[in-house]
Amino acid sequence: YQVMLMKWLIAFILFAIAAFCLFGFLATFEPGVKAATLFRVGYAVVVVGCLISAGWTLIRRGNAS
Repeated sequence: YQVMLMKWLIAFILFAIAAFCLFGFLATFEPGVKAATLFRVGYAVVVVGCLISAGWTLIRRGNAS
């Protein structure tokens, strides 16, 4: 029970980080943002990484003992 709860907690935190970075990615499309391409790439990498990590955390089987 505790292992599954911890998996969902970690996944929730990763989804929250991904949502924050997705908002940041969209904010780089506002006019006047300097080095927008660098920020877009950075935000996209973090979003994809968090989503993959959250999916892997929820799909993985077994205990982390």
